[in-house]
Amino acid sequence: MGKDLLSEQIINLSDSIGIDALGFAEASEFSDYALRNSKRRDPKLSLPNAKTIIVAGIYIGGVTLPAWTNPSYGRTSRLYLSEFFLDVVKPLEPIIDFLKNEGYQAIVCESGSILPLKLAAVRAGLGWQGKHSLLISKKYGTFLALGGITTNADLEHNTKEESNRCHNCDKCQKACPLAALDQPYVLNVKKCMSYLLQIENLPKKVQIVMENRIGDCEICQQACPWNKNHLDNHLVTNMTESFQKKIEDWENFFYLPDLVELSEKGYREILGHLNTGIPYNIFHRNVLIAMKKAKKVRKMTNK
Repeated sequence: MGKDLLSEQIINLSDSIGIDALGFAEASEFSDYALRNSKRRDPKLSLPNAKTIIVAGIYIGGVTLPAWTNPSYGRTSRLYLSEFFLDVVKPLEPIIDFLKNEGYQAIVCESGSILPLKLAAVRAGLGWQGKHSLLISKKYGTFLALGGITTNADLEHNTKEESNRCHNCDKCQKACPLAALDQPYVLNVKKCMSYLLQIENLPKKVQIVMENRIGDCEICQQACPWNKNHLDNHLVTNMTESFQKKIEDWENFFYLPDLVELSEKGYREILGHLNTGIPYNIFHRNVLIAMKKAKKVRKMTNK
């Protein structure tokens, strides 16, 4: 089967299984990847005869809860609730099965295991990397959950990368309350609230600015002009339409006075499928802090 037909069949398959963005890129080394000793810098370290990287994106702009603006409700993020916190994996299984049935090898990227997904997405033509270090798509903003496949199938590779459209904008950098973006295009993970909310020793400076955030942070994404339309009116996709039916249940669940009573068993049963990797004790600690903050807000409101 020729590369044109094979590429077309994969695109058609991706459309049928709810993937919103798809690109093919050459499986060559990412020479500018910062982690020189990581096998992610070169797809051929995972698959020696690799020819193509397939990058898939699922739009999660509508995976949000209106109640997040209320301090009495725990706030997470679109990525957190999407079930793709650690990359898009399961939705890619039909593509992997198809490739293997055609006689090719194909391995999926799990938890960033074999690919620098944002760089791969840029190479595949899905967007550019913003000053908040996230992928920005003209159509989807930063709200694409990404997944990747490395394969020895020779597909139609993208040859023209998107130009960077951030220009002089620095809204994401200014918005970060912990200065995790003090250097454009580089996220200082050790300063990032998303990271800090997942570690044992939560710094006092985070507790001061976290508000009702209990599992992730989207402050830089909320400030990004490329997300404005998505914040006001998200796109209609399979993912967003499916999530709309769950909003009421999720809002009831994240009501802090009830959430603070959640047991470890309940945490595993209700949130386990989200695959965040965040231990119960960390989650519960964040809920307790958010609960205290909510009580303070209510007292100030009632004065």
